[in-house]
Amino acid sequence: MTITNSIQHNLRVIIVFSMAILLGACGFHLRGSGNFAMPEAYRNLQVIVPEGTQLNAWIRAELTALNVKLDVSGSPRLHVLAVRPTRQELTGSLTEIQIGVEADYRLENANGEAITTTRTVTSRRSYQYNRNTVSISDQQSTMLQTELYQDAARQIVRQVSTGRLPELQAAS
Repeated sequence: MTITNSIQHNLRVIIVFSMAILLGACGFHLRGSGNFAMPEAYRNLQVIVPEGTQLNAWIRAELTALNVKLDVSGSPRLHVLAVRPTRQELTGSLTEIQIGVEADYRLENANGEAITTTRTVTSRRSYQYNRNTVSISDQQSTMLQTELYQDAARQIVRQVSTGRLPELQAAS
């Protein structure tokens, strides 16, 4: 009996290690754990974001973490064309709030001419609360809005860092 149990245990250990090696070999990594570098063409960027939005600070923080030099004159521009916060309230026995942020951006050359197509990133969250009880919905909403802008900034920087954004097609 103990020999059979020992063999089964060893077989399980071998299978687990084999799976771990296979996952590592295929390039699998957990979301958010990948270290990526900005392509050489975008190591210096001017950042243009509409006034009055948290997105500016989050994009700058994400780019700085990748050692991108910001607001260097004569460098390409990361231009956020529009930021649209959304809020929808669904009422019933519980109130569900759905909030979101959409941002349109493109890369431009130093003269402001588009070099990539306009892309849109979207981030959404929802939460519920009961209006009949004491609620901290405003604090929760504020916290989630901060997360939304941070997530949108990460999506933008991640897409730019891949260097595979669709280029603008020349008009024929």
